[in-house]
This record gives sequence, structure tokens and C-alpha cells, in this order.
Amino acid sequence: MFHLIPRELVFFDLLTAAMQNALQAARELRDMVEDYHVPSPQLQRIRDLEHEGDRITHELLDRLDRTFVVPLDREDLHALADGIDDIVDSLNMVAEHFILYRIANTTKEAVSLTRILVRCCEELAAVMPLLQTRGNSAEIDRHCIEINRLENMADKLAQDALTELFRAPDDLLAVIKWKEFYEALENAIDQTENVADLLKGVVLKAL
Repeated sequence: MFHLIPRELVFFDLLTAAMQNALQAARELRDMVEDYHVPSPQLQRIRDLEHEGDRITHELLDRLDRTFVVPLDREDLHALADGIDDIVDSLNMVAEHFILYRIANTTKEAVSLTRILVRCCEELAAVMPLLQTRGNSAEIDRHCIEINRLENMADKLAQDALTELFRAPDDLLAVIKWKEFYEALENAIDQTENVADLLKGVVLKAL
């Protein structure tokens, strides 16, 4: 009976498009942090990608309201769309921090964290097309485990960066700026792990 019911598969395409959009934003942020200068050409591109992410999320949720039979639980589709949108919002917030706090240069820790963020987004981008076909649970789980590993690595790196920051605080204002920047960047990485956890729940339901 399940296989006889037509399912709206466009949701998988929209999730894939949303995550590709997030990945592009992460890569723009990485490029921005690796070679930062004012004005930053990446900042406007990240803002544009954030708007595109909102558009894709709106389309997915609108279709969800108008579609009778959907390929995954409605709650899961909604949560995945919101989770990917949260990633892009977090990326945009990190980029805006550079302007808000008038950061003049970057640090090796910031570069390392943005590279980890890109890797997490690459893992999620690889997962989204796999949702469309049953039997990919092991591969999906492998990508999710890698994201968990990367997030743990980022936690350690961010903690070390904060420890070094407070070791000899010559400029307290700079300490506050970088503390909030590292925390915003760590939050963006945490958002990727949140989506990975959602994906693991989707896989468990399909078993």
C-alpha cells in the first residue's frame, strides 16, 4: 500500500538545494576569514545566500502545507528545513560580526574553525540526496558520525582559543570581540550537528 501512494519527491530536491546553498555560504565565510580585508566581497554574497536560503525554506514549508502525502514525517521535514536555515543564519551572523566589531584581521584559530564548518556542511550536503533512496542508512550514519567528530574537534579548538585569549588580555575590548566571535562560529558548527542528529532520527524511523 505504501508503494502505491504517490509521494511528492520535490521535498528532497528542496532539502538538497537548501544544503547546497548553506555549503556555498560556508565556503564564502571561509574565504572571508582566510583573506579578510575591508570591504569584504564575501559579505554581500553571504547576505544574498541567506536570503536565498529563506526563499527555499519558505517554498518547502509552503509545499508542506499544500501536499497531502509527503515522503517523510511532516515534523521531520519541517525540522530539517528549519535546521538548515539556522545554519545559514548562523553563518551570516558570524560574517556580520566582522563588520559589527570592526575586526581588522583574523586568527589561525578562526581560520581552522571555518574550515571545520565547511567540512561539516560538505558532509550534510552529501547526505541530502541519499534521503531519496531507501537502503542508504549506513552511509547517512557514516556522514553524521563524521560531523559529530568534527564538532568535537571544533569544541576543543574553540576552548583552546578562548584559553589563549584570556591568558594575557592586553586589550580587554579585543578579548570580548574575539570571545563572541569564537562563540558565534562554534554555534554555527553546533547547528550542523543539530541537523545531523535530526537525520539520524529520520534514519531510525525508516529502519
